[in-house]
Amino acid sequence: MIPEECRPKQKKNKTEAQPLSFSSLPDELVENILARIPNWKYSNLSLVSKRFLSILSSPELYATRSRIGTTEPCLYFCLEDSPNIPSPKWFSLRMKPANETLKDDRDILGDYSLVPVPSSPHTHQLDYPPTVVVGSEIYLIGGPSYGPPSSLVRILDCRSHTWRDGPSMSVARAGASAYYIHGKIYVMERCRKDDDNWMEALDVKTQSWSPLLSHGATDFRSDWFIIKVFRGKIYVIGSTNYAYDRNTDTWEVVKTHELTFSCILAANWCVIKNVIYSYRDGSLVRFSYNKRRWVKVEGGDLELFRTHRRYKFSGECVLSIRNHGGKLLVMWSPRFEENNIGKSERRIWCAKIALEGSGNGVWGRVEWANEVLKVTSSYKFLSCVVSWI
Repeated sequence: MIPEECRPKQKKNKTEAQPLSFSSLPDELVENILARIPNWKYSNLSLVSKRFLSILSSPELYATRSRIGTTEPCLYFCLEDSPNIPSPKWFSLRMKPANETLKDDRDILGDYSLVPVPSSPHTHQLDYPPTVVVGSEIYLIGGPSYGPPSSLVRILDCRSHTWRDGPSMSVARAGASAYYIHGKIYVMERCRKDDDNWMEALDVKTQSWSPLLSHGATDFRSDWFIIKVFRGKIYVIGSTNYAYDRNTDTWEVVKTHELTFSCILAANWCVIKNVIYSYRDGSLVRFSYNKRRWVKVEGGDLELFRTHRRYKFSGECVLSIRNHGGKLLVMWSPRFEENNIGKSERRIWCAKIALEGSGNGVWGRVEWANEVLKVTSSYKFLSCVVSWI
């Protein structure tokens, strides 16, 4: 018998398995993984490789996010800051969720990514057209208040940050009011008082416009000064107040003493779970239907914002207040400061506030806050919306 050590060595037929790397995964699997990652990380992930950038920019990724339920609210705002930003400029603000509650006046900054968005053509005016958000898209409708009338509709796809033309309105409009309710965008123009085309509606699904009949509302064409949407109805407030019921396609006179008008007249507010929140008299408030008045939202975090010199938070400096996925998102700008070269500048701040409590009382807990942008004294804040991507 031949000793084992003297036998010729047999060649191995099996090749050793190579370790699996992320780059070797198929696009479908990579897409499924990325769809589960919070969107605030996407701006950094897009720098990893051209492949990542392509997948993160694809409609398929966001279709996957929608299918598996990982869509998130994302803030978009637009401003101009002549001469630094001479034309309207959009930004996307994506915030890293915070894990701690504010306890004192320590540094409160939370991580975020501020992503510049390409500007739309036809928006180089000193004013801005009405802006409406529908899901993951932002609609710019018609012309600005002090610019030439336009029938154009431009749509920003927040998933790919690309613009496209939408269906044009039946007539050119300037400074119209536009609101989205249950699948339709309603547009109303006050100055067109002698024209039956002063109202129309866009069916978002069919992308078609149709006239909005003024059943019961022939008297307020040129006599309203504010429009608000609350609980699925459009309220037109003037010397006589009207409400539009989309189910019956009719306008009805609403008595001025009704409770609704004491809350919807607030200049800047948003609705969360059928409760109106606003910022009045230096405090965050909600409208209590039981007490029939505005009630202060309590919270030590909010008091810190009111008293701290660095991020002084007062009603006069609030730029926008929005529903950010059931939480309150506030943008504000403290007073002007002089920079190191003697020029006046202003800082734009943003905070996300969780609301806790019940009908007996609501407390605000700041989850995230940061200074997001520096601007000059000539800046103009134009629009602020929350999209879902």
